[in-house]
Amino acid sequence: QEILTPEVLTEQILREWMVLRKGVDHPSHQLLTRIALRICSRALCQAYRSPQIEVRNAAFANLRRYLEGSLRSTGYASTFQQNASAAEDVLQQVLEEMYLSVTRNPLAGPDDQASFLKWAQTALIRHAHAYVQKREKEPCFSLEKQQEQYNDIADDEQHQNPQQYVERQELKQALKDAILSLHNLRYRQVLLYTYLADMNESELADLLHVSVQEIYMWRYRALRALRNKEELMQILQAWRE
Repeated sequence: QEILTPEVLTEQILREWMVLRKGVDHPSHQLLTRIALRICSRALCQAYRSPQIEVRNAAFANLRRYLEGSLRSTGYASTFQQNASAAEDVLQQVLEEMYLSVTRNPLAGPDDQASFLKWAQTALIRHAHAYVQKREKEPCFSLEKQQEQYNDIADDEQHQNPQQYVERQELKQALKDAILSLHNLRYRQVLLYTYLADMNESELADLLHVSVQEIYMWRYRALRALRNKEELMQILQAWRE
């Protein structure tokens, strides 16, 4: 679902430009970009605060794309380029924080809706900084990274390297057992469908009849719970070796 179509955005940019032009015939690219960002911020903020689940889902989908791009342009870009799972952790933390904020307060966010994207970016930078600082002191393994490595295995590996295929299957079963050990039903559902059924957030939200942001929140909390399990850490350590 589109929050703001290109046609509507163009019309609003021209309208605001006519108000700001003050005798200038041709606006600079920089000015048009600032106007567009303000318009997009207002539209996204309104969608973020919307009581309609479809509209709010669209807002979070757009927020995720924006924050992914913003993370690549921060001073922490090189760190997260080397660790995709760390970037995913940070994104989920920010999205969870924003979801909980608007759940508690329907008017969550900045007073000036035009600064909504800056507000979200500030939260992203704060979480990125905290994540980097924490990981420098407490390195940990990532379940997402293990799944990426598992998915890289070709289907015909069973014939090319039977022993390695068996080992991978054993790891898959170990991960499944670890997921099923979680007491929270939602955590189990989200991880099983994500890592064993390869479903994305939107598909999961439709299946479970919940919002996309709830999927983000449950998955982040489930992964955090698994990291506290010593037996899983041993499994992941063996996999890395």
